Amino acid sequence: MDKSELAKLMLQWETVKSRLDEIEQAIKDSVLQIGETVTAGNVKASYNKGRKSYEYNLIGKDAPRELVEEYTKVTTNVNWRSLVIEGLGIPQDEVPYRQSEPSVTVKII
Repeated sequence: MDKSELAKLMLQWETVKSRLDEIEQAIKDSVLQIGETVTAGNVKASYNKGRKSYEYNLIGKDAPRELVEEYTKVTTNVNWRSLVIEGLGIPQDEVPYRQSEPSVTVKII
């Protein structure tokens, strides 16, 4: 496929993706109104009623200082990069690593 054919294909994708995004939003709006998961063929629009998150800090922030300290947890983070490179003196090119697979992202800008 030459660059001209690729450009045509990308423009076609842009048009189709735009229409699909509109359809997806209409589906989401309808499922929100229905309030339950809906499946049609191989398409599933999952309804999530939202996750409850308690805001304990709104009440607890006014607790006595001694009580806050009793329930305070201190954590320690290790800077492994600095420890290995600076502390142990190991050069960057000798540090084992993982390499992810190359990928391409396509989006409308």
